[in-house]
Amino acid sequence: MRLLILLCFWAILGPGGCRSLPPAPPPPVQSAAEVLSQLRARQQDLKTFAAKGRLTWLSPERNYSGTGLIKGRFPTTLRVDILDFFGRALLSFSSDGREVQVFSPKEAKFFSGAATPANLAAFIPPGVTLPQTLSLLTGDLPLSKEAPATWRYDPEKDAYLLEWRNPDGSQRERLWVAAPGSYPLREEWYDAQGRPLFTVELSDFDRQGSGRPQHIKLHTRHPEMELRLAYREMQLNPALPPGDFTVSRPPGVVEVPLTP
Repeated sequence: MRLLILLCFWAILGPGGCRSLPPAPPPPVQSAAEVLSQLRARQQDLKTFAAKGRLTWLSPERNYSGTGLIKGRFPTTLRVDILDFFGRALLSFSSDGREVQVFSPKEAKFFSGAATPANLAAFIPPGVTLPQTLSLLTGDLPLSKEAPATWRYDPEKDAYLLEWRNPDGSQRERLWVAAPGSYPLREEWYDAQGRPLFTVELSDFDRQGSGRPQHIKLHTRHPEMELRLAYREMQLNPALPPGDFTVSRPPGVVEVPLTP
């Protein structure tokens, strides 16, 4: 009996030895609308969020890393505090879409001015808008509201690739959605001429039970900047009073107006 089993085993392997199994076929999804429906089913409607984790900022001008305390109210209100190992503030940033407030304890300066891209760049890389930032920080993708122009299954990533176009046909948004799990893996955003503005990579979903990514990496090339987040906690739709988004002015600091 044992000999018969061995003969059957070798007959299956054949003369070529052990062969790898063929790749699994793509999941039976019939349309981009179905991919988006499964993706959005994971994303409960967000009004506010509060998160805590490791935050790292890398750029030619400045690098810093510490504990990040992040609070957001959709669509355009964001507060970020970065703390050192001892819990002391390295940077405080806030914007409601109209004004920017930045406190730098090391410089003992409080900056405030209009929420222009240059002033938002104290925390938000150029090329990324404030509403986009809130969506990226929570994994709320895609950024485009309309249906994608094209879609296909990418076997290398085991994910669906959805693509959106500008009116002239150039690339605007590319989003990879994991076939198993239906969560966003990678986002690429382009300007009106189809030139790349930023790339976002998301991973480690559901570890906090929120259905949101635990790790986020946002990268821009012009200028070269990278924002990394490793969340340890995230609250969805907490009650956040207006005062939570106001950066206080400690006594004795120098107030510096930000130019438009």
